[in-house]
Amino acid sequence: MRFFLCLLIVVVGCNKTPVKQDKPITLADVPEVVMKAANAAAKKNFPDIKFETVTIKRSGVYEITGRTKNGKVHDVEVKPDGDITEIE
Repeated sequence: MRFFLCLLIVVVGCNKTPVKQDKPITLADVPEVVMKAANAAAKKNFPDIKFETVTIKRSGVYEITGRTKNGKVHDVEVKPDGDITEIE
């Protein structure tokens, strides 16, 4: 009886869909409209920023991270249509 109960728990537990996670991508894979919006927004606030990494968040927003010449790290979050959601 315990065997069947354990088997049932394992089968039910393994049947769940995985949680969608943030996905890192390369700068080259970022859509042009997103990159243009990120560049325009970042250059106003951080003129010497150089983007280094990109992550697509679970919500579909692109988080583009860059570093200024003095080493400070900043993020620009952009929706797929080019709308800026946040500048940090």
